[in-house]
Amino acid sequence: MQPENPYAAPQVALVDAPAPRPLSGWSVGQLQLLGWLSLVSLLGSLVVTGLVLLVDEQVDLALRRAMDALSLATVLLGSYLLLRLKAFAEQRFQACGLAFPVWAMVLLGLLLEGLDLLWGDGLFNRIDGKTILYFAVLVLLGIATLWLGIRLLRTPGAYPVFRVMAWMDIVGGGMLASVLLMVLAILPLLGGSLCMMLVFFRAAAELRGQSA
Repeated sequence: MQPENPYAAPQVALVDAPAPRPLSGWSVGQLQLLGWLSLVSLLGSLVVTGLVLLVDEQVDLALRRAMDALSLATVLLGSYLLLRLKAFAEQRFQACGLAFPVWAMVLLGLLLEGLDLLWGDGLFNRIDGKTILYFAVLVLLGIATLWLGIRLLRTPGAYPVFRVMAWMDIVGGGMLASVLLMVLAILPLLGGSLCMMLVFFRAAAELRGQSA
């Protein structure tokens, strides 16, 4: 048996792993509700995307109005969830630098939706000032999404699914900003919405464990 070496380095961690920051003002039910709302937003986006790709909007005016209403509701819900995600990340992980890209995404998303409601299919009949403005806003929205993804990726101590969400925003934002790949950008952006749902459910489970 080897004698103990009093000069050997200690074999235990000298500093305990940091405990999760308390989520004051948040409840399990609230976080679960945000998770379910994220699922609703994801399903709404899927329905809108499917209708845009598969349905001839000129056939039925009522269908077009229903699509516009659903699209607007989805954008508003997505904006709300994005703001709640910002508040959660800042409190739980001490994330910083989220305010500008988040608010830019909210405002640009609403502006883009407003332009689509105002001008509709006329945006793509020919290239004019309206079309250039629309795509300029689209590029800025992509840049803001990319920026947010980078800030989320730099958040210390985040959940693994949180980092996956950040990468989805980075990829989707870059594709959106390219304009040429904006249709394909739908896939990673929908993936980001799915990850947001999982982040809220993960946070709810964590908070439930702290209360037990």
